[in-house]
Amino acid sequence: MKCKGCGVELQTVDPKKPGYVPEHILLEEEEPLCQRCYRIIHYGKLTVPVEEEIFLDKLNKVLKDFNKVIYVVDITDFEGTFRKEIMEKLKNKEVYFAVTKFDLLPSFLSSIEAQEWLKKRLGVSSEYIFLLSSVNKFGLRKIEKFLKNLKEDILILGVTNVGKSSLISHFTDANPTISPFPGTTLGIMKRRIFGINLYDTPGILTHDRIIDLLSPDCQAKILNTKRLTRKTFKIDSTRAVLVSAYCKIEVEYDMGKKPIFQIFTPEKVTFHETKKERADELMRNRAGDLLVPPCKKEKLDFEFVTHEIEVDEEKEVAITGLGFLNVKRGPFLLKITVPKGIRIIKRNRLLKPRRGG
Repeated sequence: MKCKGCGVELQTVDPKKPGYVPEHILLEEEEPLCQRCYRIIHYGKLTVPVEEEIFLDKLNKVLKDFNKVIYVVDITDFEGTFRKEIMEKLKNKEVYFAVTKFDLLPSFLSSIEAQEWLKKRLGVSSEYIFLLSSVNKFGLRKIEKFLKNLKEDILILGVTNVGKSSLISHFTDANPTISPFPGTTLGIMKRRIFGINLYDTPGILTHDRIIDLLSPDCQAKILNTKRLTRKTFKIDSTRAVLVSAYCKIEVEYDMGKKPIFQIFTPEKVTFHETKKERADELMRNRAGDLLVPPCKKEKLDFEFVTHEIEVDEEKEVAITGLGFLNVKRGPFLLKITVPKGIRIIKRNRLLKPRRGG
């Protein structure tokens, strides 16, 4: 028997492993939840470490039975969740993209603008893109029509916490565990939707996003956001901006006026502008109180590297698993210092610069 919340095989032997349920619950309840799902739903606590996410090297075995795939991507962390290595696995499949969390972006970004940007980035036409928000139900009618017209089973996949289970819950009476904890789905879950089976896979692990460096509880706190914070900075080469304890931003420029840029992150991420010479000391000593994440006081034991990127008003820079930077006045040299292995990517802008904020 499988947990109705996360799909993992239930067991009564080891409370420290996924799928544990007390034996009396297993006998008494028709559709029991594992202890992990029960505590996430009722107490907001992740009590069992995630050990069973689907790894990339296991995808081929899962994919062989499907012609069509829905790849779920988070538009607020596009570069972190739209992965070349996953697309390589999907090259012989008919891939549709469910792009979630559109409601977290600024309201001045229209769905038409977002759709056009996504068409270029994904390399597909609009019929293969579903721009969505599970919170305000934007775009759900389009994907519902698509699912109703399907004549075969389909697989849905994505990296951890892009909103797969939340999306599926709109089309089925089943109750997957929906929470901000990474990797909530532990086993492949079959959902009967509009006469076909939709298979929900565990989140695929990544190791190159800021969010991957955090504890599960801290990930949950940061990911549980109702909006992106937008903060505007106008600094010279003597100043630095700290975005959490994991990211330092500096600038160099030749023009007379200071560069202006905006940073977009989940609302619980903190910002701090400081003198350049104090920045490294603050990152070492104030991680977890002044600078969040991390979510509790700790010493960060990472090797940091600096990325230097020439930017102008046509470009944005994504800091995977943390947020993105939008240029309002350039050009200038952007210097971003993050832990080694974190991907920093320059891209064509999603948000057009707006006057007055």
